[in-house]
Amino acid sequence: MKIAYVTAQTPFGPGEAFILEEMLAVTELGVNLLIIPRNPSKEVFHKEGERLLGNTVWLPLLDKRIFFNFLKALLSRPHVWSIIGTIFHRSRTWKIAVKNLAILPKAVFVADSLRNEGVEHIHAHWGSTTATMAWIISELTGIPWSITLHRWDIKENNMLEEKIRSAKFVRCISENGRDELLNTIGRKYENRVKVIHMGVRIPDNRLEPKTHRDVLRIVTPANLLEVKGHKFLVEACSILIERGVDGFQCVFYGEGPLKGILADIVRDGNLAEHIKLPGVIPHNELIEMYENHEIDIVVLPSITTVNGEHEGIPVALMEAMAAGVPVISTTTGGIPELLDSGAGILVPPEDSEALADAIQLLMEDSEMRSKVGAKGREKVEREFAISCVAKKLVSLFAQE
Repeated sequence: MKIAYVTAQTPFGPGEAFILEEMLAVTELGVNLLIIPRNPSKEVFHKEGERLLGNTVWLPLLDKRIFFNFLKALLSRPHVWSIIGTIFHRSRTWKIAVKNLAILPKAVFVADSLRNEGVEHIHAHWGSTTATMAWIISELTGIPWSITLHRWDIKENNMLEEKIRSAKFVRCISENGRDELLNTIGRKYENRVKVIHMGVRIPDNRLEPKTHRDVLRIVTPANLLEVKGHKFLVEACSILIERGVDGFQCVFYGEGPLKGILADIVRDGNLAEHIKLPGVIPHNELIEMYENHEIDIVVLPSITTVNGEHEGIPVALMEAMAAGVPVISTTTGGIPELLDSGAGILVPPEDSEALADAIQLLMEDSEMRSKVGAKGREKVEREFAISCVAKKLVSLFAQE
């Protein structure tokens, strides 16, 4: 079976490490992948990405070859004009329409390239312009397609009803996401909407956690975005220090628009000794740190923004849990689906005091850290193992 995956940048760039893991698991089931990044960089940031370079078509978003092929299509193929009309008619805003039109020339070029490639199905991650690209390719080639929706892409609603109407199936990564999608587009196509979680690899060998360490290492592996709620963790760290609980170091592994603001808050609060912002870490290095128990606690203080953005089920938490690292997060989005029944500690969003209480509890009680870590691993093994996720996806690809 040959499947084309449309991604934003994967296997290039620092993002979408969780999609890398999924694609690798799919190939291990014997699927021949053809990966088409929407606008790839030339940097392979995550080591795992190197294994997929042979499956990847590197094309810029636009070059002379793509541009002139598009002009030719405009002159000779009425279907392209029909797609343009649908984009204008179905895009909610001019901004969304412009985004969709920007990827049209590349989508037409890729469609022409795929005609003789033997691709049986196209799958897109994200409901925004990656899905637009997959939809256009499917329209022009007749190859069936499907889509994985995450969280912000449901909120954006980039032609979602049109895309779901033509897709063979739609995957949401959480029950919360499925409910949000159906509330957005209605229940006309609800039978096509499946819930298949993102998955992670379960480490084969486990070292015993270090129950005694002078300085505990707390990590937040997340882009520095408002929805991740970093500032509330900064406030929680300040509260802990005020309480005399200072045997910790908190590391924010990520980049994003809030880096400067967070760095200023840390500096002005005299917290530089306790909070570090080193930037993005390669995925394989982070996983090795989990498996070697170099990280004691993972905290993701996510919030729901004023614009309604919230988390799906964060892979960042799953990866820590898979290695037995205890996690703390908030009751937003799909997170309770992951951390229920004691698989992690849940606190209200934007509640720095409650966050500090949860961190202090795990810092001061090594047995509790071990108990929460063990329950978290059991939950991930049971419901979020990447091998099981990949089998479900491949089964759907084959059916469709």
